[in-house]
Amino acid sequence: MSAAIGVASRRSAARRAPVRLAQPFVVVGLLLGLAADPAQPVLPLAGLLALGLALGLALALAARAQRAAGMVAGLLLGLAGIAAAQISADGPRGLLATHIPPVAIWQAAALGLPPPPPWPEDRLRAALDAPHPRPLPYPASSDEYLFNALALDARGDRQGAATALLAALARRETPRPDALLLHAALNGWADARRILDTAPLPPDAGTLLAALRLPGAPARVAALDAILAGSSASGPDALLALAALAHARIAATLPEGPTVAEAARIAPAVEAFADEARFTAFADQFLDPHRARLLRQGVLALDWVRDVASRRMTVTTLVPPPGLPGQPILLRLGLPEPARAVQLRQGEAWVEVSREDGVPTLRLPRPFAPQRLVLRYLDRDGVAAAELVHDFDPAGAIRAQAQQALRRHGPFALYQPGWTAPGQVNPLPIAGALRAGLRAIEWWTEIEPVPRRVPVEVPDAVLLAGDTPRILVEITPPEAARLLGLAAIYADGSRGEPVIQPIR
Repeated sequence: MSAAIGVASRRSAARRAPVRLAQPFVVVGLLLGLAADPAQPVLPLAGLLALGLALGLALALAARAQRAAGMVAGLLLGLAGIAAAQISADGPRGLLATHIPPVAIWQAAALGLPPPPPWPEDRLRAALDAPHPRPLPYPASSDEYLFNALALDARGDRQGAATALLAALARRETPRPDALLLHAALNGWADARRILDTAPLPPDAGTLLAALRLPGAPARVAALDAILAGSSASGPDALLALAALAHARIAATLPEGPTVAEAARIAPAVEAFADEARFTAFADQFLDPHRARLLRQGVLALDWVRDVASRRMTVTTLVPPPGLPGQPILLRLGLPEPARAVQLRQGEAWVEVSREDGVPTLRLPRPFAPQRLVLRYLDRDGVAAAELVHDFDPAGAIRAQAQQALRRHGPFALYQPGWTAPGQVNPLPIAGALRAGLRAIEWWTEIEPVPRRVPVEVPDAVLLAGDTPRILVEITPPEAARLLGLAAIYADGSRGEPVIQPIR
């Protein structure tokens, strides 16, 4: 019994021996792999050594050389770890050179390696789309430095972002739009501004960046206006300047908000960013197109200014009710915004329109006459709004008022036809003040159903000269008729609802 236990323990110890022998050689294998790692660009030594040791382990196991198998297994584990890390990191220059700059410098000098090629735009953009982009350890191009600046800014490292941004601007003659946006954003932080102030602004965008750094909104508006007035509408910085100008104009009008005239100046920025072809060309200039889309969202959120810019002064004509010929016609002027004054042009001069109950109102007494009125108002800033040309048509206004009264009360409400003689019923009276609302009266009977039209329209000259005379519409139905149909043809040409009445 004890002899069997002794044999089993010796066999177990023999099986554990290779494991104990392998442990220290794992560290040796790691050190060997790290030593071979700098030669990765010339020859993947770690991978080749691991492959060779795998063959050696197979031979040792085949020869039942436990001691050799343990040593080779330990070395293989260490080298395999380095090889696996190289593959997962996708570092063609090796792990050490990827993370330790002096190793990369030694590789360039000792192995004669050229510097790694800069990452292309599509690779940088794909990396920026990652949830947490990592800065590149050896940026060489302007785009790579800008990539690092954007990545560091996303991490909240504004000092590092400012340093990388300066390197990006120094390596590109025409900065990318997102570089300019980042420069303007970082200037809002004192720690980053101290770094940015150590280098001059890039020549091609210095004027725009200087305008964006101005603290006051009115000063930014003036500077950006000057930039857009002096540059092509399709220039690389035009949309950036338009977006900045739109927000600056909004800020300059607070707390009241933009006037109609100011909204008309902001609207072109919204229209420019709504142009798909123009925005697509603009977004292609960004290293990070997501920032272009955010910029566009901020400008398109100002779409309401186009509604404000389209508002105009309105004119409402108030005609006295029919039967009051001595009253003037009133023109009440509706304003789209608070105004200092409302003016009427008389000859070459502008005359202020008086207000009644706070509403600018023009009183036009008799004799009425058609005329063209030119009106404008001065907004709260004293800027004259677009002129409103109103063709005053007094005859049309009187006709519309009379027609409205007729429709409201009914043209035949008080009329009851009755026989006054064979083939003759009592005439239909129409007051002179209401005649302006009618063109004609149509009548018919059940015996002769085809309507007969009697004109009652008043010419404009008679309508404007004074009181319109009353008229009696003569109706001559057949003697056998018992029902009389009546319909009004109104001033606008519409036909009223027919009325059928018995003849008494």
